[in-house]
Amino acid sequence: MEALARLKLRPLGVWTTPWQADSLLGALACSWARSHGAEALRRDLLDPWRADEPPFVLSDAFPGDCLPAPKTVPLWWDWPAERRKEVKKHRWLTAADFRRVQHGEQPKLEPVSVTVRDHVRLRNAVSRATNTAGAGGELFEIPYSDMNEPDQGLSLYVRATRRGIDVLMQALELLGRTGYGADASVGHGGFELLEEPGPCPALDDVPGAAGFISLSTWQPARTDPVDGLWRVFVKYGKLAPEFHAAAVFKRPQVMLETGSCFRTGGPPRPYYGGAIGPDRLLAPEDRRSLAALDVHPTQAAFGLAVPTRWLSTRRERPEATTPSSDAETRR
Repeated sequence: MEALARLKLRPLGVWTTPWQADSLLGALACSWARSHGAEALRRDLLDPWRADEPPFVLSDAFPGDCLPAPKTVPLWWDWPAERRKEVKKHRWLTAADFRRVQHGEQPKLEPVSVTVRDHVRLRNAVSRATNTAGAGGELFEIPYSDMNEPDQGLSLYVRATRRGIDVLMQALELLGRTGYGADASVGHGGFELLEEPGPCPALDDVPGAAGFISLSTWQPARTDPVDGLWRVFVKYGKLAPEFHAAAVFKRPQVMLETGSCFRTGGPPRPYYGGAIGPDRLLAPEDRRSLAALDVHPTQAAFGLAVPTRWLSTRRERPEATTPSSDAETRR
């Protein structure tokens, strides 16, 4: 696999589906299948995923030059009491601050100028019985997002084989035309390429690295490290309509957010995680009905890793600051 590279996408409007690595990989796979057919999908993506030999591993897409705040930031350093809530909620770091964390230095939490803005819009609820909005007038919220400075683009990091980078760039061009994620049919999720992949060696140059920071939304494999700091959420997905006429919902999947950190004890691997196969992805009845059609869905849940030094998460405090010692001193 080639060295870490970065490319940039410019959103052409709003988007509904978050730019999470596993969702983006699924959308790219669908675009590849539409353009090149089922056999090319198996050969170029599904079979390598299942063999733990992905042709490319992606990060989530981040606004401008920002990177996700590692989960170590609130715990590895002492922060003033008035800043602790701010630190916990800090979503993005500048590239300089991110590299400070990688090298075991306390970040300055410099302000970022490019951000993702979250919004909601209202829609009429459609009755499943009548397939109409009905007379009740029920409304529900649909989230969507945009950027305050779309010309700054979204940064996407990748490790890829030589063949993989060709597949990725073709698939991205196809996906940008049709739109990424939900509501693509009404213009959401369209994008264009701002930059071709360029090397970013600074993120891999960390002397004494003994852990990694994930730049992806991902799910660890059974053999991956377990000593770390992370935050999880449950993802509820649906199979792409190309693969089945009826709506097929995936089983809920526990995913790790970007910025999750794990101790490896030495230089980390280029990526972690793996592919979620049909047995964990679908209910038994859905799996059987799809298998009868020779459809075996797979969700890529790889985590793109960059190295980091590993500090102790236990804050050592002088004996004199413990309650018992204070009491002894007062007496």
